[in-house]
Amino acid sequence: MTLTLEQISAHIEIRQCLARYCRGVDRRDIKLLKSVYHPDATDNHGTFNGKAHDFAEYLMNEMKDSPGFGTHQVTITYIKLHGADSADTESYYLAHHPLIDAKTGERQLLHTGGRYIDHFERRNGEWKIARRLCTIDWSRRHLPGETWEIQSQFVKVGAVGEDPSYTQFDLG
Repeated sequence: MTLTLEQISAHIEIRQCLARYCRGVDRRDIKLLKSVYHPDATDNHGTFNGKAHDFAEYLMNEMKDSPGFGTHQVTITYIKLHGADSADTESYYLAHHPLIDAKTGERQLLHTGGRYIDHFERRNGEWKIARRLCTIDWSRRHLPGETWEIQSQFVKVGAVGEDPSYTQFDLG
């Protein structure tokens, strides 16, 4: 199948939106996170099912007591365009989140893998998520342990505006 330049552009723009989602969650940047959704978008993440901007607020609240920053990786993304302004996607993800066990107080690392099943729309020339369904295909929570002893020698991840990548990309 040969793609036109417009279709290639749509693929790249959709993938950039998915990357901004991961960045918004991982850096706890609510403004960036909300920017990937249309104002009337919905998100069904299992524990939350409703307006996507409300999901962003919910997620930031859930993560406020986390002992560190997590990471998301979107791996394979299948994109099916429907004309110039609509697309369906299935994106596989891996996510790693530090947490504190509510019962024991122990630091743990949650690992999950699943898919984002999204409907994208291009409105006013910008591709954003109009509807999201998140699956968790597998997860492991009970991974206690100490951090890697040389971790302190690496640059520390900071809050929005303090993270070194915000300087690199002038995102502050």
